[in-house]
Amino acid sequence: MGPKGHHRKNSRAHLKLTNSLIGATISAQPNYNFPPVNLGYAPTQFRARVVSVLLVISALLSFASIFTEASGFVWPGGLLGDDSPHDALKLVLALLTIGFGLIQFVVFVATVVFFLVWLYRAHENLMAFGVKGNSLEYSSGWAVGSFFVPFVSLVVPYRAIKELWTKSVPNSASLFSQLSPPGFFPLWWGMWLLSNFVDQLYFRLTWQDKISRASGALLGVIGGVLGVVAAVLAIMVVREIERQQTETSRQIPVASPHAQLPDPPLFDSPSTDAR
Repeated sequence: MGPKGHHRKNSRAHLKLTNSLIGATISAQPNYNFPPVNLGYAPTQFRARVVSVLLVISALLSFASIFTEASGFVWPGGLLGDDSPHDALKLVLALLTIGFGLIQFVVFVATVVFFLVWLYRAHENLMAFGVKGNSLEYSSGWAVGSFFVPFVSLVVPYRAIKELWTKSVPNSASLFSQLSPPGFFPLWWGMWLLSNFVDQLYFRLTWQDKISRASGALLGVIGGVLGVVAAVLAIMVVREIERQQTETSRQIPVASPHAQLPDPPLFDSPSTDAR
């Protein structure tokens, strides 16, 4: 065999050795097909607790305002009237009324903000539960934004929250008929609307001095009672939705993003016999 034939034989042997090494490397690669990590679901228990605490505070303030407003029946002349400017008791009650009003306003704003933050996050969790976006009547943004649109805010927010509860029920997509939320859901929404209507009426009429002190006090008492009932029912709504989402989240297979990787591959020594 000449030099050229010997060279071709060595080339074939080298090629065979290379192919064997590549084949051993590929076959030794481990399987890195981990279950998908669920990054869509975010627990909302903390947000729900904050909202519940703020609602409890709001209910307590509304309950306390009932007594301050009821004082209008005892002193029809008004706590802020000029008939007895040196009456210490009237002055104290007047300051309490003003203080309760300011605190109620701050608590109301904080409650609205945290409630809407919780609502948006809870609505976003529907995607993690396998709910398709085209099957939803309301988006997360519209569920929140509908509260600020005149006339729309009378209906759409409740429908969005009702849909949120329905889609949060475990295996709701496999049910033949649409579920209805518990009876306190529409009751809460009715109390919420009625409470806001009475409060707006109270502030408009008393600010413009269009009603008597006694009538204003009566409206204030009614608004306080409605506020207490609405706050208690709102806590029940938040807890019910949170309970359903917690149960549904337990059915989602979640893999740890820090799962331990397999051991490095071990390569088999290929045959080096080139003859």
